[in-house]
This record gives sequence, C-alpha cells and structure tokens, in this order.
Amino acid sequence: MSPPTVSVVIPLYQDASSIAVVLNALNAQESAIAFEIIVVDDGSMDSGPEIAKAAGVTLLSQANAGPAAARNTGADRARGSIILYLDADCVPPRNWLDDMSAQMLTGGFDAVVGTICPANDGVVPRLIQSEVADRYRTMAHAFDGVDFIAAPSCGTTRALRERLGGFDETLRQAEDVEMGYRISQGGGRIAFVQSAPVAHHHQTTWQQFMCVKYRRAMGRIEVLNRYPDKRRADDWTPLQFKVQVGAIGLAGIALALALLMWSLSWVMIACALGGVAVILGWPQVKTTAVHMRGLVQWPVGHVIGIGFVLARAVVIIAGVITHKLRRVMPRRTNA
Repeated sequence: MSPPTVSVVIPLYQDASSIAVVLNALNAQESAIAFEIIVVDDGSMDSGPEIAKAAGVTLLSQANAGPAAARNTGADRARGSIILYLDADCVPPRNWLDDMSAQMLTGGFDAVVGTICPANDGVVPRLIQSEVADRYRTMAHAFDGVDFIAAPSCGTTRALRERLGGFDETLRQAEDVEMGYRISQGGGRIAFVQSAPVAHHHQTTWQQFMCVKYRRAMGRIEVLNRYPDKRRADDWTPLQFKVQVGAIGLAGIALALALLMWSLSWVMIACALGGVAVILGWPQVKTTAVHMRGLVQWPVGHVIGIGFVLARAVVIIAGVITHKLRRVMPRRTNA
C-alpha cells in the first residue's frame, strides 16, 4: 500500500468538546488526495482521546509536554510528503486539504499558513476577528511569501522539516512564530493561503482575551530575543503597530511623572502620546467598527475600537515587563 501524500497532525489537549467535529470535517474533505490523520494526545484528562480512537484515526499518546512537542511527535510518525497541522478546536472547510496542500505540491512553496474565522459571535469574538482581519490584509500583499506561521492551520513539506527541524519544544507560547522566522531565515518560502479559513471559537470575555494577549506577548518577546532582526517588523506585526505600543508606554511614563510631580504639563504630554497611539491604530479602530455592525451602534463600535487599541498596548507592555523581570530576577538571586 502506497503512503499517503498528506499527513494531518492534530495536537489534542482537553478538546473533547470539539475533536469529533474536527475529525468529521476532515473526513468530509472534497479531495482526491490520499491523506492520513494523526491525533497526538498531550496528556488529556477528558474523553478526547477516546473520541479520537473511536473515529478510527491514528492516535498517539504522550505525557503533557505542550503543543510543539505534540506536533513533533505526530510529524515523526507521518508518512506523507506534506505535513499539515490543525488545532483540535479548528474546524476546516471542505477545501482545506486541497488548498493548503496545493502551494507545496505545485506552487513551489515549502510551507503554508492558513487563516481562521469565528465559529461564535459576540462583541469579543468580533473584536478578535477584526484584529486578525487587519493583520491578514497586510499579509495578503506578500505574494512571494511571508515570514509567519500560525499553528491553528499551517503545514510544511517533509523535506523542509528534515532540513530545519520541527517546532521548538522549549517554547510553550509563540512556537509557531519561531518556526516561521526559522523557515524564512533558512531560505524556505511560506505561502499565505486565504481560501480555506478554519472555524475557531474565540474567547468570549475581555478578561479571557487579554489574558491570552498577555501570555502571547511574553512568548513573542522570548522569540524576538532569538531573532533580533525581527524586532522592527515582520509580516504579522508591522512597524506602525510597534510604534503605537511604544507611544502608549511613553504615555504611561508621562502619566506616572504627572502623578509624582503633580504636573499638568506631564498630563498633557501623556494625553498627546495616547492620541498618537490612537491615530496610529486608527485602521484597527475602523476595522473594529465595521465588524461590530449589527451588535452596537456605529459610534460605539469606534469607542470599542479605541478602547481595544489602548488596552491591547497596555497588556502587551505588561507582558514585556514581566518577561524582562523574570530574566533579571534569577540573575539577582544567583548573585
């Protein structure tokens, strides 16, 4: 029996509520490509592994080691010349397998990154999707390839994996970002595939969303320490966004000085810097307002967008500060 052309690897951890739907969607693919499905249980304590086993897919198990390790375990067992990665809570459309594979089979690319769309609705899910859509708009113009990989829907050729290695298992956050940087620096080409978005249930509360942003910020800083040339900008995070976050950071310093010195001048400087951040983030504000149509009135959508631009920057700055403190504290303790 000849090996499959494509191997789909799914890391599984506490996803009993979604894995059956994901596997059913894969089995319903409108494709003539031979493929296999490998589910890697990363130490789940729910019924997810039993559901996957009953579906007849290849099921591997390991002690909890994180999604990067789970993907690598699955890829090590994969037989296809193309390895696609799909998260266990992301439901693929029927053209996902063909469209994700095509750029590597015939398009000359070494890897692909797909897109996501919301599987639920509400203010926060629409806010999340508005941010994602804003980033996709920039990536859509990179016809020669991007330098970014997003784990929910992505893939590489087997040849590329053998040359550059798999996901970095030392990272619990931003392991996909690190993979994208490593591929682009290693001469690989990553295609951005917009035609097959996977459906994902976004966070539903501001607290959940900002906690995710905080953790991702710390993971991203760790990766940027390894790839300092990406600090200025990459295809996912343009320079304008980083300047915006910097303006908010300076505004925070100015506000602290205003409180310490009881100075109106510093308050005005803080407000001016905050205004600069909002101006830089205005495309995101407009995108947010568009996505909020039908839920809130037009002016309220803009207010939500402004609030998000400011809150996002604050949370990212908090993540950066926390990461730096964690690096400094052990040194002081050792000293």
